[in-house]
Order: sequence, then C-alpha cells, then structure tokens
Amino acid sequence: MEITPDQQQQARFWRKYLRLTRAGVPVLRAFQIVEDESDDACWKAVAHELRRGIERGTSLSEAMLEGSYSFSLSVLEMIRTAERRGAWDDILEELVDGLLDGTFE
Repeated sequence: MEITPDQQQQARFWRKYLRLTRAGVPVLRAFQIVEDESDDACWKAVAHELRRGIERGTSLSEAMLEGSYSFSLSVLEMIRTAERRGAWDDILEELVDGLLDGTFE
C-alpha cells in the first residue's frame, strides 16, 4: 500500500517527538524543537498548537482535538492509550510504524 505525503510527514513528526522525549527532553521543549526544525508549514503549526494546548493544561489528546489539523481516530486512540497506560515509547513507535505502512491515516 502506498502512503501519502501527509502520512510520511506525520510519521516524521511523531518519530522526532518520540526520539526527543525518549532522550529525556521535556514534552513542551520537544514540541518547541519539532516546531522550530520543521520545514513543513502545516506540521510546524501542528507542533505549535499542541504545545500551546499542553501549556494551557490540556492533555495531548485534547490538544489534538482542539487544533486545526484533523487527526484520524486511530491516531487519537493510540495517543489516548499512551496517556492512560504511560507506555509512550511503545505506542508512539507503533503509531509511526502504522503511518509508514499505511495502516493509519
């Protein structure tokens, strides 16, 4: 199955976030770095909106729902599960793999 450019960009977005947080970078700083280093205007804005939502005290999944970018139900459920279980590394890795193999939109 061929993946779309948006799936590729989203996978790159989450993979960078995963690698930063796995290395111990705090969540807000990780989103700031993703935003600053993004060469895609849409994903730069997504990182900004998510960071701002978290700064206001919302969860990541709530910030994803409030933002202008529409995440698929699969992606939202994966993030909600990570929030509940605290298994961020494993779940984000699965999310990236799912985007790159066309399982998730």
